Amino acid sequence: MRSMKILRVKDAGGFYAVEDEASRLLLSDKRFINPDEIDPIELAYLIYMGDFKVYINGKPVSIIDVLRSGDLEKFMVYLDLRNRGLYVKSVRDGKIDMLVWDKKKNALSSNPQYVVKILDEGRGIRTTELLELTDYAEKNRMKLVLALLSSEGTLTYYRAFTIEPGQRDAGWLKVRGGGESKGS
Repeated sequence: MRSMKILRVKDAGGFYAVEDEASRLLLSDKRFINPDEIDPIELAYLIYMGDFKVYINGKPVSIIDVLRSGDLEKFMVYLDLRNRGLYVKSVRDGKIDMLVWDKKKNALSSNPQYVVKILDEGRGIRTTELLELTDYAEKNRMKLVLALLSSEGTLTYYRAFTIEPGQRDAGWLKVRGGGESKGS
């Protein structure tokens, strides 16, 4: 059985920060976590992995104590992506929910390959928002991934991208019925 490390943090309004130098040292091998701005999703993941016993303001806490309102779905997606060996960074107060790096890339020295938007079944996304997200991802050379979480807890990923139709695609793009066609 591995020994449990004690991580002492304080609530810093929307995120957590380490309280002491010993806790900072424990996180030094977690290169992707900023000890002064630990996202609740990342802290919940550390608890979930079982390596740390976390104390917030001196009181022991569980995953549920750490997560903010509405974070459970985000934690489920984060956990799934991390279990796939990907590097994940949670995003707060933005149009996207996560940045993701491929497991072969160094997350500290490269740009993310993916942006993730989490969607709940029954609660869709406006077309304009989807187009804005797709445009943002493509302009920044990333791929937009929609993570759809069903009401049963099943997680399905979809990739969203734009298609630039070429001349050879013109045949299937013709408007039927209401428009004019060539050669009439």
